[in-house]
Amino acid sequence: MGMSRLEVNVRRLLSQCENMAKEDSQDWRLHKYISALDEMVSSLQSQPVKPNKETMSEYVRRVDFLKGLSETHKLSNPVEKVVATQLLSHGAVASTETVTKEIHQKTTSKYTKELRDQLFQSDKSSDEIRQRKQKTTGEDLDALLKFHHSMQEKIAEDMLSLARNLKEQSQLAGSIIKKDTETVNKSSVMADKNLSSLKVESERLQEHSRRAWKCWMWIMILVVIVIFINMVFFMRLKKKNYT
Repeated sequence: MGMSRLEVNVRRLLSQCENMAKEDSQDWRLHKYISALDEMVSSLQSQPVKPNKETMSEYVRRVDFLKGLSETHKLSNPVEKVVATQLLSHGAVASTETVTKEIHQKTTSKYTKELRDQLFQSDKSSDEIRQRKQKTTGEDLDALLKFHHSMQEKIAEDMLSLARNLKEQSQLAGSIIKKDTETVNKSSVMADKNLSSLKVESERLQEHSRRAWKCWMWIMILVVIVIFINMVFFMRLKKKNYT
């Protein structure tokens, strides 16, 4: 069966959004397109005639990735952007879509560079302040060292928070996958049981049909015999009356 008009539009808009995200994820039109694409995929899911389950899952996964990319762009903190981009790897990037993987790699590199530039800028600012304050009193020098130390602690805390969030999301993804696997296994076992029950009931129905046929056959034979005997008696009775 060919694709519906809605599915064709979904595929076209999805390809256009991915190309735009690959070139420039900051294009304001991209957010509008993603919103419209999400509504179209929802409509496609609710139609009586829709793509197979695997194709539909692929559409949803790619749209979710684009939505996550759009939400990541709205963040202001480079650390949060890096974390959010890494979390996207547990979803749509796990697919075999080359374009999706390319977008994810470019986005990760971009936000990682922003974070690195911010860290270098902070260190540079600290160095400039230290150079300007070298000729000041010892109290100013202590304040400068304290500021530099606090900046280093903040960077370390941000990196630890990033690692902690990645670990938690990885564990969460593993738990979800494990639950889905258990659900699939239970469904498979239930399907096997239902198939066995259906087979048993089918055999019972066939046996019942055979018994009913035999019963009706004997009844018909008995009726024929009774009719035959009655005819014989009737013929003899008539013969006696004639004699």
